[in-house]
Amino acid sequence: MSIWCGIVVTSLCLVISAFSYPKIFLKLRHHQSQVQDQALQLQSSLAGQLNIARYRNAVYTALLLQLTSVVCYLPYGIIVQVFLVYQTFSSSLYFAAHHIEATLVFLNSSINPILYCWKIREVRQAVKDIIRQVF
Repeated sequence: MSIWCGIVVTSLCLVISAFSYPKIFLKLRHHQSQVQDQALQLQSSLAGQLNIARYRNAVYTALLLQLTSVVCYLPYGIIVQVFLVYQTFSSSLYFAAHHIEATLVFLNSSINPILYCWKIREVRQAVKDIIRQVF
């Protein structure tokens, strides 16, 4: 029963986030075109363009993190569902597949901080400051 709850919750989270990011991109594109139209009329919207560029960067960073999560968690969902259907939990193939997908899930936790440092300037600077203080 708990395995099915995990499958349902994980699948639901992946579906919700998969539908949310395209909506964010569409809204961003719509808002960007509105600001550009107003900029042509006012010629004083540099701050608005900077905010949109910053927002776009944040959306792309979130998308990259989301894709990383999907790549790391999707094999877990597939493997659990396949083995639930065929009921072959005792096979050595299941244990090997389980170890591989568990490694991917744990790897996601290690990859996320690296992605944050790579994509977000403030985080990267804070990490550099901490490293300087340590050494």
